[in-house]
Amino acid sequence: MDAAHRPAMSPVAAWVVSLAATVASTYALDAVAAATGAGLVASGMLGDLGHRSVVAFLLVSYAAWAFGLRAGLRANGNLLAATGTSSNVLSKLAYDLTRRRCGAGSAARLAAAVAYTGTEIAKEVPYYLAAFGAAAATDAITTDEALIFLGGANLGAALYEGALARLTRTVVGRGHASFDTDWVPAEYLTDYYRTVEPDEIATIAFLVDAMRHAEPDQPVLYFGTGPTLHHVFACAETASEIHLGDYLPENLAEIQRWIERAPGAHDWRPFVRYTLRCEGNPCPTDAEVTAREDLTRAKITTIVRVDARHPRPLDRSYPTVVSAYCADSATGDRATWELFMRHITGLVQPGGLFLTAALRRCRGYTVGGKTFPGADIDEGDLRAALRPHFTPLREGVEVVPTDQHGAHGYAGILLCGARRAHPAGTLRCG
Repeated sequence: MDAAHRPAMSPVAAWVVSLAATVASTYALDAVAAATGAGLVASGMLGDLGHRSVVAFLLVSYAAWAFGLRAGLRANGNLLAATGTSSNVLSKLAYDLTRRRCGAGSAARLAAAVAYTGTEIAKEVPYYLAAFGAAAATDAITTDEALIFLGGANLGAALYEGALARLTRTVVGRGHASFDTDWVPAEYLTDYYRTVEPDEIATIAFLVDAMRHAEPDQPVLYFGTGPTLHHVFACAETASEIHLGDYLPENLAEIQRWIERAPGAHDWRPFVRYTLRCEGNPCPTDAEVTAREDLTRAKITTIVRVDARHPRPLDRSYPTVVSAYCADSATGDRATWELFMRHITGLVQPGGLFLTAALRRCRGYTVGGKTFPGADIDEGDLRAALRPHFTPLREGVEVVPTDQHGAHGYAGILLCGARRAHPAGTLRCG
């Protein structure tokens, strides 16, 4: 799905925002935790507890703090993946450094979580120094009161982490529409497929060329077609059958309308004509365009609902799988995108061909005035997602500038063809 997205924050702006958020968050956390601890001591609510009970209360407060921290870690990871910012500047530093080396997968999120946790643990030290320092300096404060203060501070910190996590989820999810309730295929087709735009000029040319590497007279799977067919015409002469899969039934229904030549079905002839030009026909006639449409209709034998969240979206594998603008346009979380890619590429047979395209550095795109999430990936992320099971064709991941930032909000796309490796120890003929 190629569409517009909200302008991405510049790296400098992301650091400025993260630094400001870190300062504000630190002061707010200290204020809430200290006030809760001091208030609990001053209230005398736990003043009658024995020492063992006070220690037990402190342990329970740490459990509550751990739950709050867990929510904060998850929200911070999602915030980094979606916006490149964090309320913990050390967590952002760890995330960015690891992402440069390993991509935006689990390693980057783990590094961010470790830095975030370490910072939060370090923030506990001043409370211990203050509580036990005060208890040692004056007889007016007992050891149990110091422990109650610490327990109260932990509860305050837990509440703060939970509130911050909820606020972060609101920021990350703000403006993102739901595919299940907000997606309208007709709006998507009207907004983006009236003409062949620069991104599709590059993508269709790439697919036509890449299909020369596909095994002929074998089924081809298109995973995540949306309500579109513009990429399918490129394989009509190569494939024995064409299988189309998408998550949304309304997208599949739109495709079925075109197959059945229903009144009002989308007109794909400009895309067919351009496909034929890419194949070497400089001036396709109307009859040739119609012939390719008819051939494509005849080759489409399966239309099936698929879900990239499932480890095995289909119960079979294919020698050629095409998934263009699918996983990257289905989620705003890079770790989820990585999971989707693993499930989709798992449908490629050993030695088979995988063709993919994605929007580069897109965090969200608009359809009918509603913003849907984008995974904000780049060429490094795509290379990492394909390793070690796939070997790219030719130069690997191709970055294509499209000069569409003003119209759609993104300035480039990623194109890649890769072949799945055979399992170690297998014999190959030929």
